[in-house]
Amino acid sequence: MRDEPSPGHPDGRVLVVEDDAGIARLTKMVLQDEGFEVVTATDGAEALLAVEVVEPDVVVLDLQLPVMDGRSFFRALRASGRCTPVLIVSAAGSQRARVELGAEDALDKPFDIDLLAERVRALARAS
Repeated sequence: MRDEPSPGHPDGRVLVVEDDAGIARLTKMVLQDEGFEVVTATDGAEALLAVEVVEPDVVVLDLQLPVMDGRSFFRALRASGRCTPVLIVSAAGSQRARVELGAEDALDKPFDIDLLAERVRALARAS
């Protein structure tokens, strides 16, 4: 885990799994401004550890990751019995991956940051 959770974010916890530091930083900043507690991970293996500690309400998941890719992370998350809503973000094929994996939502990169925040809020409310 890159960041430790901080108390005081009533809107929920979001785990952002993204290996591009700039995208991760921007996503974290926007979601924190929306009232979420945000933790980041740079690969699927790190994200699996973070899920145990953070127990996120929503996962924002890139598919192209080092060590353990996003598809493998998603399958491991579901195999663990967790039903945490997942928003897939990818440069190509996010909608196809959403259907293939059974994820709750998907956005193609580059994405509108306001739309991302709206989708995360909707998933957090539904969880």
